[in-house]
Amino acid sequence: MSPLQIGSLALAVLGPLALWAMHRRRPHPQLERNFSRAIAALLLAVYAAGLVQKFCEGGLTARDGLPMQLCDWALFAVVGALLGRSQTCFELGYFWGLCGTLQALFTPAIATSVAWWRQLGFFLDHAGIVAGVLFLLLVPKMRPRGLRRVLVWSEVYLAAALAANALTGANYGFLAHRPEQRTLLDLFPDQHWLYVVAINATAVACFAAIYLPWLIAGRLTPAR
Repeated sequence: MSPLQIGSLALAVLGPLALWAMHRRRPHPQLERNFSRAIAALLLAVYAAGLVQKFCEGGLTARDGLPMQLCDWALFAVVGALLGRSQTCFELGYFWGLCGTLQALFTPAIATSVAWWRQLGFFLDHAGIVAGVLFLLLVPKMRPRGLRRVLVWSEVYLAAALAANALTGANYGFLAHRPEQRTLLDLFPDQHWLYVVAINATAVACFAAIYLPWLIAGRLTPAR
């Protein structure tokens, strides 16, 4: 792992824990709102900086400038949950962030040969999404209530990304082909339709796995 990768993983976990400890010591609604706004502002600033960077390097195109990566959708969902406490946004951020964005931190689809500031933006962006989800779990104590919304919106994303790839020749969601870097997608079938089906099925299985503890907790709570 590179120092940036290690640092981003530490930020994603230790940052929310530090904010939780501060809030626990002096709980106050305004402090919670300030934390939420600061994380949302950081996420939006890093995202905007990435767009400016792409524009300066050669202009934004439909192949790389559309907000059609799953992590883009996760980022906007987390921002919506941070600023508006939207349950739908929280659930999308929770499932997409912990199943997709967190995995991207462990197996980043970015070459180590690119400029350090591009790597910094990538890791800050992804770490911020995970940090935002963990903050929402720890401080306002938001909880996922089911899988229905994330399953519906995930299929919406899948259809939209496949359409965008077909129209632009892009590789949004890595649904057109695997990234050049080694990731878990290397384990999936080579045939395209099977590759897409495998991605979809793996996502559903991952969603179910990270919802199961909350489902069990919800079933046990009334029994106590």
